[in-house]
Amino acid sequence: MYLFDDRFSTVVAFVVGFDTAQDGKPLRGFQEWVCERFIGGHSGQHWAFVIASSRVPSSGGYLSIDRIPQELDSGLVVELVDLLEEFSERHSEIGP
Repeated sequence: MYLFDDRFSTVVAFVVGFDTAQDGKPLRGFQEWVCERFIGGHSGQHWAFVIASSRVPSSGGYLSIDRIPQELDSGLVVELVDLLEEFSERHSEIGP
């Protein structure tokens, strides 16, 4: 996979674009799975925000993923890839 840069927001955009191109099938259930894992239940916040807010302190409850400090981006990208791999493995075990 080749991306413009290695920022978390760029990787999120790529993943969301891929999911959209596949009619939402690859990430079906990912939002709920991430929210359950990180906050223990449902959230109206996008999964990318939920993941990022676990590592990046937000000011006043607002976090824009395109403004994450660069020194935190690589850790978030690694975490996202790990989560996607785990979700994919678990999803394939359960079936479509």
